[in-house]
Amino acid sequence: MKFSFFNLFAPQKETLPSADAAFVFSPHYNLSLGAHVFPAHKFSYLHDMLQLDETLGKVRFYEPEACSPDQLALVHTPKYLADFLECRNSERTRFSELPLNPSIVNSFLHAVGGTIEATLLSKEYRYIFNLGGGFHHSFADHAEGFCYVNDVAIASKVYLEKNPGKRVLVIDLDLHQGNGTAAIFQNNANVFTFSMHQENLYPKKEISDLDIPLQDRCSDAEYLELLQKSLERIEKNFQPDIIFYLAGADPYKEDTLGNLQLTMEGLIQRDSLTKQFADRLDCPIIIVTAGGYAKKFQDTVTIHYNTAKVFASQSV
Repeated sequence: MKFSFFNLFAPQKETLPSADAAFVFSPHYNLSLGAHVFPAHKFSYLHDMLQLDETLGKVRFYEPEACSPDQLALVHTPKYLADFLECRNSERTRFSELPLNPSIVNSFLHAVGGTIEATLLSKEYRYIFNLGGGFHHSFADHAEGFCYVNDVAIASKVYLEKNPGKRVLVIDLDLHQGNGTAAIFQNNANVFTFSMHQENLYPKKEISDLDIPLQDRCSDAEYLELLQKSLERIEKNFQPDIIFYLAGADPYKEDTLGNLQLTMEGLIQRDSLTKQFADRLDCPIIIVTAGGYAKKFQDTVTIHYNTAKVFASQSV
């Protein structure tokens, strides 16, 4: 299968905001980290960029509340939650690469609340973009990477609790495998986990329902062909009622933590294929930002912004 990017440079049609789209954002998403590889202020930059956009600024924004301890407990163990909420350094929190303090806890609680809010909004909208979240390395009983609590897993459990018998699909297109999410749902037939990630890279891999390991320097064409085939495979074997999409910016060729070779145009095509897949299934999709560590901070924000354009605007 061949892909062409020439259409991206053709004269642009007029675009309008999609009536089927919504954004979720809280100013609490930003983290106070100082000098750190995680671009902890990207969330507010993305929010401002969208609000200033002539088209996307007309999409409705929703501000979430912090999630509750009971919602966290749908996924995370009591001992781990006690350590996290009380900011205790322990064998359960020490694998995080972020500091642990009340401000960090508050940020994560609002990010989880944002993914839950986006999930609840799926009754009204088809495309709901939480401008945060995607903390897929968090396990039920411990933190990992830049992830203290697993927002997609928690929101999935909230959804399944309110909709017994429904089915959830997690499409994880971050650079890194969604190891925490895979482990949490390994024995849950109502949740299908799909992760497409660089193989020779953090983390230690878990078993998803479908893992597509990518070799170093994977190109746009190779990536998009594998994605298309994977989505077709899922479509034949699993019919979801809702989709969670981790639209990581880190497969980008200028990312500091990875070694894939996707271009800005390739990432737009990635998002478009995912949207087309959700449309074919007539399924609402929750989008979260997940990772992104480009050499130029603005590139990370632009990739997330382009994802918003794919899902929240329409050509006329």
